[in-house]
Amino acid sequence: MRPLSLKGHERALTRVRFNREGDLLFTCAKDKKPCVWYTENGERIGSYDGHNGAVWDIDVTWDTAKCVTASGDLTVKIWDAELGNCIHTINHQTPMKSCGFSYSGNLVCFTTQKMTKNLSIVQVRDLRDSAQMVDGGEACFTTQFDVNATTALFTKLDDELTIGFESGLLQQYDLRNPGNAINTNESVHRYSVQDLQMSPNGEFLISASRDKTAALLDVNDLKKLKQYKSERPVNSACISPTRDHVCLGGGEDAMQVTQTSVSAGHFEAKIYHMVFEEEFARFKGHFGPINTMTWHAFGTIFATGGEDGYVRIQEFDEDYLGFTYDF
Repeated sequence: MRPLSLKGHERALTRVRFNREGDLLFTCAKDKKPCVWYTENGERIGSYDGHNGAVWDIDVTWDTAKCVTASGDLTVKIWDAELGNCIHTINHQTPMKSCGFSYSGNLVCFTTQKMTKNLSIVQVRDLRDSAQMVDGGEACFTTQFDVNATTALFTKLDDELTIGFESGLLQQYDLRNPGNAINTNESVHRYSVQDLQMSPNGEFLISASRDKTAALLDVNDLKKLKQYKSERPVNSACISPTRDHVCLGGGEDAMQVTQTSVSAGHFEAKIYHMVFEEEFARFKGHFGPINTMTWHAFGTIFATGGEDGYVRIQEFDEDYLGFTYDF
């Protein structure tokens, strides 16, 4: 592999995402400035200035016209992705933990953290309705929970929302008929769901958890299809768009890193066969836990963000592209 190591953030990375074409990489960290980079050479194009706290999540629309960020400064901001101007700001009483656009880019979801008397809230707002994009505006979907909702993801285009919780619970809601959850999975994870990502064809979900596993789920009913085991907590997992492979990233808790050697911390990204659940490759580079990862749309490039503050863009060698699993 020929990695690019990008240093543009002062603190630990929290999310890396490619746009649909894969020519741009959007990143955010526990510092105040989300960044955008050229994938080809790692040049930083610029940053989105306006947050006053850690930025926990970032997402970009299919046409790269807008991006959304969720921050610990109690705001979600919608940006003009090209110009860097803030278009909308949504305030809340507690920190925002995750955010994302729907398939069409017309809907945006976000989750908030439970704190004191404020419950954890998941909301969906329609960007086409100006009344929903102001403070105090009524969302088109709102639900609240007594346990932290750590991540939320649109599934089935714009119709359903899948939510992962700190307790390990997974739930799906139909946005066309708001009410009780239509699908629930309580058994797949024992600890917090750290990340949810969907396969490019929209058929599968992969969930990463602190219980040292990642699970491949049917997007229709949240049924567990496969489960991948690691030696350390899994902070992020993603599905290859071109091969039957999944990748897991994580490592020992940041609190323990100073007492842990790089080899013992298991800070590598690990590639598993999707069907056989066996690890067959791993690559190193980070000097701390991998907090986030994503696969390029072409399946030949891979990006990771770590607790060490670095973004690494890995381009796979010809050996990987011609690799066939022996079974």
